[in-house]
Amino acid sequence: MINATTTRLAIVGTAGHIDHGKTALVRRLTGIDTDRLPEEKRRGISIDLGFAPLTTPAGIRVGIVDVPGHERFVKNMLAGVGGIDLVLLVVAADEGVMPQTREHFAIVQLLGVPRGIVVLTKRDLVEGDWVEMVKRDVGTLLQGTALAGSPMIEFSAVTGAGTPELLAEMDRQLAGVAGRSLSEPARLPVDRVFTVEGFGTVVTGTLWRGAIRTGETLELLPTGRSARVRRVQVHGETVDEAHAGQRTAVALHGVERDQVVRGDWLCAPGALRASSVIDVRFELLPDYPREWPSQARVRFHLGASELLGRLVMLEEGKLKAGGSALAQLRLERPTVAARGDRFVIRSYSPSRTVGGGTVIEPVAEKRNRRAGGLESLAVFETGSLEARLIERLGSETKPAAVAVLAQAMGESEAAVTAALERIAGSGQAVATTPGRWLGMKRWNEARDLIAATVREYAEKNPARFGIPKGELKSGLKMKLDAALHDAVFESMATNGAFEIRLDRVRAGDSPWEPPAAQAAALAKLEAELEATGYSVPEVLTWQAKLGAAQGAEVLGLGLFLGRLVRISQEFAYTARQMEELRGKLAQWFEKNAALNVAGFKEMTGVSRKHAVPLLEHTDRIGWTVRVGDERKRGRLRG
Repeated sequence: MINATTTRLAIVGTAGHIDHGKTALVRRLTGIDTDRLPEEKRRGISIDLGFAPLTTPAGIRVGIVDVPGHERFVKNMLAGVGGIDLVLLVVAADEGVMPQTREHFAIVQLLGVPRGIVVLTKRDLVEGDWVEMVKRDVGTLLQGTALAGSPMIEFSAVTGAGTPELLAEMDRQLAGVAGRSLSEPARLPVDRVFTVEGFGTVVTGTLWRGAIRTGETLELLPTGRSARVRRVQVHGETVDEAHAGQRTAVALHGVERDQVVRGDWLCAPGALRASSVIDVRFELLPDYPREWPSQARVRFHLGASELLGRLVMLEEGKLKAGGSALAQLRLERPTVAARGDRFVIRSYSPSRTVGGGTVIEPVAEKRNRRAGGLESLAVFETGSLEARLIERLGSETKPAAVAVLAQAMGESEAAVTAALERIAGSGQAVATTPGRWLGMKRWNEARDLIAATVREYAEKNPARFGIPKGELKSGLKMKLDAALHDAVFESMATNGAFEIRLDRVRAGDSPWEPPAAQAAALAKLEAELEATGYSVPEVLTWQAKLGAAQGAEVLGLGLFLGRLVRISQEFAYTARQMEELRGKLAQWFEKNAALNVAGFKEMTGVSRKHAVPLLEHTDRIGWTVRVGDERKRGRLRG
């Protein structure tokens, strides 16, 4: 069984023109024929991706991805060449550099493959002078690129000549490959899908990052379908877990064969989001024959996917060959990208590689270059993590979770949390709740909005102490996220910006006294209610005498000050009346064990119309306890 924690891992990909010997090279190195399809056997050419394992003399476990060389199958080539650590650029010594040599090499450059070896195959067919000429031809192709000066190995798949030298050079090149992080969320681009009896749907791909373990639940994107890992294999060997840098096959439970296709992604849940709009830096190949148009329909290649869409240029002027510009991809179906991903662009028709670039914002909104969009995008492209977070938070209208920000930044949650704390220290962000953050500008806007609403209510309703908290929140629900409202309100209340009585809120620097007219009306109402004993008029009756608006204000004022008690929709009493009633009940229960409606009517001198709502109120507040048709003594002491 493979022990990936102690084994050095790498992915090596082939590239080159059709019939230059890529598959024969892999067969000589590994003993495996990567042409598996009947049509490939019949035609003698590679059509789709092939895979083979290799352990180098230095003990590096290599997964080799063999790609087709025919121009009709560049799409298949692109599905497998992403994520490789080393490219074997195969050039037949008897033919030299050919059209697909150039296109494959351009793709390798666009994808940022960091190291390469030129393998001059079919060495047994040519003389030494011819080989030297081919080397010069290849050197010219590599000149001025990141792979300029790459070693060239003369090789023959027929005789095996050059095999030891090639393996030794692979070890030298791969010695500088840093181990991929296993702590990052798993991410695997699906390049093959098939079924295995007894295990169901199986997907394969090069594991770009993280680890995949048997029994865990992953997410298929862009569909968002959950899938449990039934079994994991690396080059045919069953393992407990596969690590980044390995060719991996994953048997999935709960997914049918027709529910996943090449180009999908198998990811840790919540690690990435699908989007049809992404911001990019686009690079046009130096040999493109004309200026690039502003909204061309293109074929977008990322991972194992090919998607149609439009490449919208965001910078002024037309892009010249060899140039680069900020752009936006608006795709016809969602893609699953991460910040820093390298991609390839091919023209829609005829299909040819024209350029590629780097993902800046994997989940973007449509940008208008005339509305400040470029300035923001420039920060996302080259700014520090802190600068990018400040820019991102500036566009958030509600608190954002660290996990969401980390996903957008393409950074770990730990790194984002540390950066957020530094930003908060400089007063540019605030943690609204643990793990959720907001830009200070939006926080201050929310403070100002809440404060203005509280003051506006007080100005319009001078007879009321302040706005009810529920009314304040509901009135702002279209402008403020509920969680943001709660966090800002709590902060303002804690800092003394508000004075709160009961459920009403008033600005802390705005003392309140009831208006004289309402205060006088309340005192007069209290006297009139108390003059009736307990047979008070209905609320609507006395409010009508005062006028509907004045009556409502007086009732609200009395309830807020605790001078009125509303026992039901129909009736309200003064606080003095209710205190007097409490005394009467206490006296009654000193002499009697129970009280019925008739006794209450006799005690208070009211009719059943008032007696029943009064008793129901005393039940609610605990002065009495109803048992059948009678009341027992409740909590009557002051």
